[in-house]
Amino acid sequence: MTRSWWGKVLLLAFVTILSVVYVYPTVANLNLETTKFPFKQKINLGLDLQGGLYMVLGVDFNKVFKESIDRQGTSLQARLKEKGVQVTGLKTVQENVAVDDPRAHIEFDPAKREEIYQLVKKEYWTLRLTDEKPGVLEFGLSHEFRTEIRDRTLNQSIEVIRNRIDEFGVSEPSIASQGTDRVVVELPGVKDVNRAKDLIGRTARLEFKIVDDKTMNDEQVSSLVRELEKNNNIVYKEGSKFSEYVAKLNAAAQGKIAEGSEIAFAREKNVAGQETSRIPYLLFSKAEVTGDDLQDANVNIDPENQRPNVSFSLNPRGASQFEKLTGDNIGKRLAIVLDNIVHSAPVIQSRIGGNGQITLGQGDPEGLMKEAKDLAIVLRAGALPAQLEFLEQRVVGPSLGQDSINKGALASLIGSLGVFFFIAFYYRVSGTIAAFSLLLNVLFVLATLVGLEATLTLPGIAGIALTVGIAVDSNVVIFERIREELRLGKKPHGAIEAGFQKAFRTILDANVTNAAAAVVLLMYGTGPIKGFAVTLLIGIVTTLFTAVFVCRLAFDAYLRWMENRNVQSISI
Repeated sequence: MTRSWWGKVLLLAFVTILSVVYVYPTVANLNLETTKFPFKQKINLGLDLQGGLYMVLGVDFNKVFKESIDRQGTSLQARLKEKGVQVTGLKTVQENVAVDDPRAHIEFDPAKREEIYQLVKKEYWTLRLTDEKPGVLEFGLSHEFRTEIRDRTLNQSIEVIRNRIDEFGVSEPSIASQGTDRVVVELPGVKDVNRAKDLIGRTARLEFKIVDDKTMNDEQVSSLVRELEKNNNIVYKEGSKFSEYVAKLNAAAQGKIAEGSEIAFAREKNVAGQETSRIPYLLFSKAEVTGDDLQDANVNIDPENQRPNVSFSLNPRGASQFEKLTGDNIGKRLAIVLDNIVHSAPVIQSRIGGNGQITLGQGDPEGLMKEAKDLAIVLRAGALPAQLEFLEQRVVGPSLGQDSINKGALASLIGSLGVFFFIAFYYRVSGTIAAFSLLLNVLFVLATLVGLEATLTLPGIAGIALTVGIAVDSNVVIFERIREELRLGKKPHGAIEAGFQKAFRTILDANVTNAAAAVVLLMYGTGPIKGFAVTLLIGIVTTLFTAVFVCRLAFDAYLRWMENRNVQSISI
């Protein structure tokens, strides 16, 4: 055997051992809280396997559209006043029009018609002209702006719901938009339906609080938190209620922080939703301005440095309070707190009235834009969101989930064993090699699911079974090519070499086609369909690895065994 071959064997051994380590806690059903096994992670089970709550929420856009046309009409009236055009009447009309398409009537001097028309055409792409009479123009929201409002409101609703479900301690929740006016929420393991509905439907609470930097700096606050955790045995575990952890910490901090102050945290999470860092802040408890006073928040580009920032607007009451708050605290940090989580703490540069701006500092432009968009969504989540209507709810019991697991696993086991025995019988030693590679294939799929922290659903189990079928198909293509080369008179070594080379293009083409279909399912499917697509995509990658790489290594070893025993024909 060559050094290259042994290197490939070592690589395969390493990947196999690593996969066994990843899969063992799940297969052995270890208790991750008490086990001494070094790797503490299991496959996440979806709603259909673990049981839990499934809900479909409808988003009522009628109120959102009405508020938007109100704001656009008021803005247009103010802009015309700046231009010296007097508007004699402005009203919002909802009668005799579609409920989701309110109109704004603007009354003016008929001689100013062209001036108003040109201003709207130039500056208000958000409006469309729907009707015209002498001295009266009727506007509705433009189709593009209505689409933007729908997308923005859906994102806002999802952000609000995501904040709500942190209270459940749910692992791997699924929150996704469905169509243009629905949100699907899946909460594995949740049984209290009424509490879930109450918590999800509650309005997001946005607060503006001053950071108490004078009493303690950031390092001192962090040191105090570590001390409180150690002395009072306060630990936050992923999946538990973060609000309870913060409440215990603040209770233990009584006497160590000034009265009227509290400890709050900024939480950074990765793509999978797991916490990567936690930054403590000492804040004044009283919130002078809340999300009830916020009207809107949007992302803008600073024309001077081309960096994104977040602008927001407040209603008259909020503007007055915010102006006083910022004017009295210039040079201090203002924490933007959503549901008791600090999302940003910029320094107050000047007195801010009804309209403010949050700068994001330095960084990668693409990253800053994402941060700005996320922050704008968070800010808007504090304003009154669109009405959420519970359209559908289903409680999946744990017995059904366990029954699904057992039957799915049994079906997959029977199907896989049937395939293994048939291919070993039909292709003899070569079939046994294929069966070995199929076992590794399933192992690699499960290990990848653990490593990617993906969720396994019942259709996902079907995806694993389908992976075995696809892998067998790849082996059949290779073996039939080898048989064909042997019939042409080639020796075993040459037949195997030619068989793998000529079959590779066919195997690659078939798997790329399957992958394209799986990508479409992943992009446009929801819930369990995505689970099927994920396992199928993973299975396609592992199938290429085992069918081409692993099988070829095994055949090389088989050829070496044949040479040592002077065997002239391969068992295939």
